[in-house]
Amino acid sequence: MLPDRLFAFVSDTRNDPSWCPNVETVDLVAGSGVEVGTRFRFHQHLDRPRAERIEFDVDLEVIAIGDRSITWRATDKFQERVIQLSVEPDGTGSRITQVTTASFQRSPGLVKWVYPFLARRTFKEQFGQLSRYYEEKFG
Repeated sequence: MLPDRLFAFVSDTRNDPSWCPNVETVDLVAGSGVEVGTRFRFHQHLDRPRAERIEFDVDLEVIAIGDRSITWRATDKFQERVIQLSVEPDGTGSRITQVTTASFQRSPGLVKWVYPFLARRTFKEQFGQLSRYYEEKFG
């Protein structure tokens, strides 16, 4: 996967429902594309272990863009997150690095130690799905 092509795909969050299993819809709220100040609204869900699914909306704003890097601020009823994502060449492919810093406003109904475990598992599944989707779609 070429880094520039992959970055163009993942930085446009309107593509997320095609590869991110917990993102159901993404709407453009303000702006016209992937640029600082553009805002999106996600409808997504979180599957809690042995409990009901939690559905919620996330407001997402692009706050910085660099060379194959993007930073978003995501706010939902549970937390505010700053998400930094970058794409770099890695051999004949690409490497995605994502760093998320979260500040909780209220608990999503999970024991404190469960959320980081669930988040890591969810991100691993998402990026695995992204890899499979991208290979099938763009080879």
